[in-house]
Amino acid sequence: MTYTLGSYAPPPSVWEELKQELKTAAPELGIDDIGFASAEPFVSLRGILQNHRDKGYESGFEEPDLDKRVTPALPGTEPASLIAIAVAYPSKMENPPKSEPGKYRGIMARSAWGRDYHHVLREAMSRLEAFIRERVPDAVLESMVDTGALVDRAVAERAGIGFSAKNCAIISPKFGSWIYLGEMVTNIPFPPDQPVTEDCGECTKCIDACPTGALVGPGQLNAQRCVSFLTQTKGFLSEEVMRKIGNRLYGCDTCQIVCPKNRGKNWTHHEELQPDPEKAKPLLLPILDMSNREFKETFGDTAAAWRGRKPIQRNAVIALGNFKDISAVPKLSEVLLKDPRPELRGTAAWALGRIGGEEALNNLEKSMKTEGDPQVRDMLQQALAKLNADAATSENTRSESAAPVPEAAEEQGSAGAAAGKASAGNAAAEPEQPRPAIQGVEPMAVPEGGPEVLYYDELQSPIGTLTVCATEKGLCLIEFGSFHVKEAVIQQWCRTWSGNGGYERDEARLAPVTDQLKRYFAGELKEFTLPLDMRGTSFQLQVWEALKSIPYGTVCSYKDIAESIGRPKAVRAVGGANNKNPVPIVVPCHRVVGADGALIGYAGGPEIKRTLLAIEGITLGR
Repeated sequence: MTYTLGSYAPPPSVWEELKQELKTAAPELGIDDIGFASAEPFVSLRGILQNHRDKGYESGFEEPDLDKRVTPALPGTEPASLIAIAVAYPSKMENPPKSEPGKYRGIMARSAWGRDYHHVLREAMSRLEAFIRERVPDAVLESMVDTGALVDRAVAERAGIGFSAKNCAIISPKFGSWIYLGEMVTNIPFPPDQPVTEDCGECTKCIDACPTGALVGPGQLNAQRCVSFLTQTKGFLSEEVMRKIGNRLYGCDTCQIVCPKNRGKNWTHHEELQPDPEKAKPLLLPILDMSNREFKETFGDTAAAWRGRKPIQRNAVIALGNFKDISAVPKLSEVLLKDPRPELRGTAAWALGRIGGEEALNNLEKSMKTEGDPQVRDMLQQALAKLNADAATSENTRSESAAPVPEAAEEQGSAGAAAGKASAGNAAAEPEQPRPAIQGVEPMAVPEGGPEVLYYDELQSPIGTLTVCATEKGLCLIEFGSFHVKEAVIQQWCRTWSGNGGYERDEARLAPVTDQLKRYFAGELKEFTLPLDMRGTSFQLQVWEALKSIPYGTVCSYKDIAESIGRPKAVRAVGGANNKNPVPIVVPCHRVVGADGALIGYAGGPEIKRTLLAIEGITLGR
């Protein structure tokens, strides 16, 4: 059927009919969701955008004219409707390549995993335009994809695609926030759809997990602090930002990964958006050797290429520094001494300061003699000061290691001593005390003595990859999953318990932990002898202490634990504390079962709990 616009326009029911026809055809056009809204100006949005600008929260990539951002317009005619579309993209990668010593990898945000979404959306919008023009030849249509003047999230929210979340993303009830958005302005008077009434409720996980605190409030993003924005800039970055970028090469998915609305959502039906693992998690060192042509050949078809190779190469240097990859020192030294770009030289100086070692120190000193850029010289001085301070500390540690351990230190356990032995190359070193005391604290913003660094490593086990974390005092976290998967959870722990001091991989420091866990899984170890630094509420600490007394190869009930701590009526609360045990396996919360033997209340899930009990020779009926 062909529809005609004009003074004798068809009745609204005809436009409703066309609207339903478009909704039905959307999947064939490559569109996962489509919504319709009025083209009235977004009046209240203007004040929000002005306030955002006044506070300095803009990224600088936005349309500078606020009126254009809130007022739909068409050339030569008045707009009547807005059409919003959504295309879903994947959140998971099958068999992702893993970082290994000497072969460390970066990570691209999911929005850059497949083919550049700008092209995918534009092609979908073109098909939509053709579909409409075939039915309404005199229609005026103007499409926008990410680069248009209008705020695409405001259009999508008004058109019923989803609701505006606290992390500033649009969350679709069906697809979660793993969606690309596009919009179209038209003079066709489509009947509007109803906005989604769902919202985030009391959840603030995205705000809590944001690496740099860029989410300054619900629905309020300071783009100048957002890791996603910072990875796309081309200049120098601060020490704080470089540590928190980790191994991200482009973008950041943390606020989406932790969102409960995204749980279990992964979309694989658009083949062109599926990730190439070697592009989505590329090796870092080869990136530093890429010419402009090689960069375009490798990443040119992804959304990560739009800013060119310099930001990606700078971020690769940052990642090598955060990995403390000693094998990268020659290449980083080459960047420091020969690269014509000051931002790359300064970042290489920072990375060499993070990695340390004689070769790094020598090349930093060599660069200091010839470097003329003042900001690079400043970063060189900071790196040299750090390495010299580390060297002095190391010398003092060696001098003090021969002296008797002070009595107070013995009472606190020997986490520091164990870490020192491991760093010296004794991977199997264990603390001297068989059952060191748990170091517990109440929640705090910044620990006494300032923010603490969290050290981590990964371990392959019969129950999958484990991420183990420790402070200077001892083991504090064991997470079920790789660091990449659990990064947001670990970040949140840092913000809550260690003053947001950041984290770094340290295989030697965690060697005693991984060694004992391997022996446990092999059936060779029945009691762990590791210093612990468990942080929780007073009640949680009391429950976790009681869990330690459950012998290997036995089980008890939640009621038994409640009675053992003198709180017989607190069975439900005990179950909650048991579920939040930060160091499962070592503190054996898996040995607590329901009164009827049911495998309930375990953070790792019933199958992992069953496997752990089987290792200890326990088989339960349920």
